Amino acid sequence: MKKKRSARLSIVADLEQRKRKEADKFLAEHVKRVENDKTQLLQLENYLLEYQAEYKQTCAKGISVQNLMSYQSFMVKVGNVIEQHKVSMEVNKQQLIEVKKYWSRVCARQNAIDSLIVKLKKKEQYSADKALQNLIDEASLRNFSKNLK
Repeated sequence: MKKKRSARLSIVADLEQRKRKEADKFLAEHVKRVENDKTQLLQLENYLLEYQAEYKQTCAKGISVQNLMSYQSFMVKVGNVIEQHKVSMEVNKQQLIEVKKYWSRVCARQNAIDSLIVKLKKKEQYSADKALQNLIDEASLRNFSKNLK
């Protein structure tokens, strides 16, 4: 017997469910990455502020030219790292936007297939009920015809 259309589509639904799980995982990873970026940026900025405060205290006490150059060079390097991190953060935010779009498409496709399967099952059930009702009607008619004879 030929498989019902809803049963054949259930394979597609299973595949879409797997895609959805992968998309969920992918989205969670990107959200976590963006959150981690924010935390790291805050840590870098706090570190720079602490280092600047230490620099000011050291300068107030008196500092050699070599140490002054070393402090300033290090602060410039930390500032550059912060700027690079901000650029990286922006890339990760853009990737997150794209991942969210992909996730939405995957969810929409899964929902559409699930809806189609529900619709087909209802249609198949209606057809089966109608066929059963026809058989019952035919049997009743035969039985009625036999009783008349």
